[in-house]
Amino acid sequence: MRLLSFLAAVLLLLAQTTPAQAWNARGHMTVAAIAWSKMSTKARARAAALLKLNPRYPAWTQGVPRNRQALVAFVRAATWPDEIRGMVCASGPECYRDDGYTPADADSDLEIGYADKRLRRYWHFKDLPFSDDGTALKQPFAANAETRIVATSASLASPRLSDEAKSYDLAWLLHLVGDVHQPLHATSRFSRQLPQGDNGGNAEFVCLPAPAICETAGPTALRLHGLWDAALGSNDDPASAIRTAHRLLTLSARRGHPLAKTLSRTNLGVPPAAWLQESYRLARTYAYAAPVGDGTGPFRMTATYLADLHAIGDRQILIAGERLARMLDHAFAAERRRS
Repeated sequence: MRLLSFLAAVLLLLAQTTPAQAWNARGHMTVAAIAWSKMSTKARARAAALLKLNPRYPAWTQGVPRNRQALVAFVRAATWPDEIRGMVCASGPECYRDDGYTPADADSDLEIGYADKRLRRYWHFKDLPFSDDGTALKQPFAANAETRIVATSASLASPRLSDEAKSYDLAWLLHLVGDVHQPLHATSRFSRQLPQGDNGGNAEFVCLPAPAICETAGPTALRLHGLWDAALGSNDDPASAIRTAHRLLTLSARRGHPLAKTLSRTNLGVPPAAWLQESYRLARTYAYAAPVGDGTGPFRMTATYLADLHAIGDRQILIAGERLARMLDHAFAAERRRS
């Protein structure tokens, strides 16, 4: 039943899928909701105060009961780095500039907060390359998800940065910790058919079983990357994501459940570089497993592949939320000590 619901959710998502997006809004909000439930009271209060400075805060909390505004804003903030992609325009205070994936000025204006009007697409991933046929590899861009997670977590602990700059960095950190736990945000496959790499599965197409949709162009074409983005479905209601977080946390506390076993075996305290290595290995083992083959596809998905995707999605979302909570507790505790 859950697999059928997932297929329906992916079909609804097809028209909205864009390359290199990572978990969709539901996935990112679920990561944030898990983190919120695990954070200390002091860390929650500090995060809530910082996020009130985000220009989207009034929209996030409109109509939300006062006692839930902090949680809902925190959950919604995890989607903000994707939300600004719809705000690209020529001029105006609300306009953002698409600076591409490899800009020459990637290291400028890093501590100015919301005055930074670049999309910063290159912050969303770190594609560790591989090839099965000896194709030459290209290494990841120097400014990437790993470097920004390290930098933004440090900035939250810094006594010299303004609260606005910290608010900006917090929104990005909420998002990026989720990003790097999506396996296809940690690798790119290079091959004779795709010598420039597949951009984390964005250059490869898949089709779903019953009914089969097998297209490589148009609004219903589904990329391998987009399929993994939707591992938790496509409902973008914050309340639904919060309920999903509660479900995953409940299962992870149940003795003998696979999620409980996963948490017991996972080192939550390793640095972001290790998170990316974990995601890279998952991508090699599962995302590029049969029926995904060489070339661009379309590859016809199987029930076994989709079941594995589901299980890995639950696991990675849970681990990301746990790690995010630890990172924020540590950063805000350090900030208090230094102030």
